[in-house]
Amino acid sequence: TERELTPRQREVLRLLAEGKRMKEIASELDISVRTVENHKAQLLQVLSLGSTADLVRFAIKQHIVPE
Repeated sequence: TERELTPRQREVLRLLAEGKRMKEIASELDISVRTVENHKAQLLQVLSLGSTADLVRFAIKQHIVPE
């Protein structure tokens, strides 16, 4: 569940769900694209989800981003 997410993972999830690209997220958080990809992979694993679309749906359901 989302309680297991780190603040950084929540941030990456929020930005992904807002439709931002990896490069945009990386520059906004001042991290590498590779690191963003790692966070995304961890999110998919921790949440047992299969795609970016699943992450977006999860973020909306958990009110991490508005609908």
